[in-house]
Amino acid sequence: MTAPVRFLRALAGSLPPRMILAGLALALLPGALMHGSAWAAPRWDAPAEVSQGRAFVVRATDSQPFEASVVWRNTRIPLAVSEGAQGWEGRVMLAVPMDARGELELTLVDDAPHAVTVTALPVPWQESHLSVAPKYVTPPAEVQAQIARDREHNARVLGQVRPEAEWSLPMQRPVKGSISSPFGGRRVFNGQPRAPHRGTDMRGPAGTPIHAVAAGTVVLAEPQYYSGNVVMVDHGQGVISMYAHLSAFDVKVGDRVERGQLVGRVGATGRVTGPHLHLGLMVQGVAVDAMPLYSEPLQVVGGPTPEDVIARPAQQPGKASSGKAEKKS
Repeated sequence: MTAPVRFLRALAGSLPPRMILAGLALALLPGALMHGSAWAAPRWDAPAEVSQGRAFVVRATDSQPFEASVVWRNTRIPLAVSEGAQGWEGRVMLAVPMDARGELELTLVDDAPHAVTVTALPVPWQESHLSVAPKYVTPPAEVQAQIARDREHNARVLGQVRPEAEWSLPMQRPVKGSISSPFGGRRVFNGQPRAPHRGTDMRGPAGTPIHAVAAGTVVLAEPQYYSGNVVMVDHGQGVISMYAHLSAFDVKVGDRVERGQLVGRVGATGRVTGPHLHLGLMVQGVAVDAMPLYSEPLQVVGGPTPEDVIARPAQQPGKASSGKAEKKS
């Protein structure tokens, strides 16, 4: 529906029919006086390049209320539109998968759809080798049913896409601990290659409070085989944060949480080598690196977030390294 038609429809209850018909005729005439900026389609802002495994935000702005959506990876998602100091703004968070290649089509839909291109930039993902109990590499037959249930439940939860956008940028860092294992690297457990790391491992002693990265609703809080005690919070538009290996839950399914609210405690449940937080962030089911979302403006181009070595104590002169393994999952 064009902007002039929307305007005239809003006034339909107070205008004589003859005036309404005349206005509609003008709205449909090419080059009519209403072609000015007051009737223009929303102004769109979308990045041309995004690195693999990163989230990005598409925005549209206008001086009046509007409806718009995007089509990304065969899914249509409406923009969440609200009024601000500079007018009306719509926004939606999207994601480039870790294995995306080349040019990807993004369709912007307002009065009419128009396609633009987002180029997926390659990232040199790292590889990490970990030692865990054999049962977490080749699970015994008696736990296969639980693993299947966990995967099915996770897929159902991650498939939800609510139109509301409760997320905000920058997001809240869930713990103060530094990174022990970054997002995206391929994992090799006991010499056997497995899927890439779909989250970020952050250091923290057992019992450390974990805070929600953004406002939302708890949609999962349960023990799972690989993730241990895990919480998922739905922030709208398919943006869901995941907190795994917890020692304790501080929320339950259905709870409404605010940005920075306590959701659980750092632990060592599930497939782990020691206490830490595994933080995952999914955008319409696509895992992304959450670390860039902690700063503003959002950086959509760059390599993998490096392992943060700041928290490691400096080795004292004459003292040998302890040789203790890093805490990862």
